Amino acid sequence: MNPDKSRRFSLDKSEPDSKVLNRIKSADGDETLGNWDGNSIYDLVKELDRIEEFADANYASLPHQANIPEDLRPPVAIDFPIWTCDKNGLCLTGENCAEIVMVDDVRKYYQKEFGGVDQFKDKIIREISERNQRLKDN
Repeated sequence: MNPDKSRRFSLDKSEPDSKVLNRIKSADGDETLGNWDGNSIYDLVKELDRIEEFADANYASLPHQANIPEDLRPPVAIDFPIWTCDKNGLCLTGENCAEIVMVDDVRKYYQKEFGGVDQFKDKIIREISERNQRLKDN
């Protein structure tokens, strides 16, 4: 069997096509509005500005979210919205996707406010547990 035409299974290792990973999709996912290679957040901002000149953009997500450090994904990303990060540790953040922040600065914020990212996550887990208990008791 030709290896290029062999069947692949979900557990098989595969390299995703970089062209697919770089796509900036519309909110419904039907249209590719632009591309970003994940190298510089400033290039992404330029691409978003370009897109917004011709489209009423409402992004569901942005490419290269895998660059967001694991410790800053939900629940942290819900509290401090991080849309994506570049390979240098700069992240596009904020409700309107309008701020650029270093990963280390996000961590410093959580260190100052809560004693660290893990302590913030523990706080959220406690609050959810307490809320669920109150709901259960009522």
